[in-house]
Amino acid sequence: MDAPHAEVDVPNRAALDALWRGDEYAGRLGAELEDWGGGWARVGLTVTDQHRNFAGWLHGGVGFGLGDVAFAVASNSWGRLAVALSVDVQFLASAAPGERLVAEGRERHRTARTGAYLIEVSSDGALVASLHALVHRTSRWHLGEDAWSAEWRATH
Repeated sequence: MDAPHAEVDVPNRAALDALWRGDEYAGRLGAELEDWGGGWARVGLTVTDQHRNFAGWLHGGVGFGLGDVAFAVASNSWGRLAVALSVDVQFLASAAPGERLVAEGRERHRTARTGAYLIEVSSDGALVASLHALVHRTSRWHLGEDAWSAEWRATH
């Protein structure tokens, strides 16, 4: 999946990056933020035995959780606090311990109030899960409103 906004220089990148990397749920899941930019994110996870369900397959919550972490970073990457409204997930395949899952999320559409995202979770290029997600973009800003220029706030 392309990083459509990779060319956008997001202000306060280091502070936002620290915020994303401090996500305790992502850490407990084993998710690692690989890269991100304005409107996109890539997160990885190496599957372990603890990620399997009672049937021995990859637990659906792991695929969903990894996709949700990528969704959270991508949708909040502009600096404005965004909260999920809905997520639709399709589980398409499984992954075994030792395999590397990668969730890549990208913005499909954004307005001042909402954002739509596609997140694909894959293992060695094979699609494991696909998420379609929608956020509400609040009027609050990560790091405080003063951390962002008036021009940035007006356009992002």
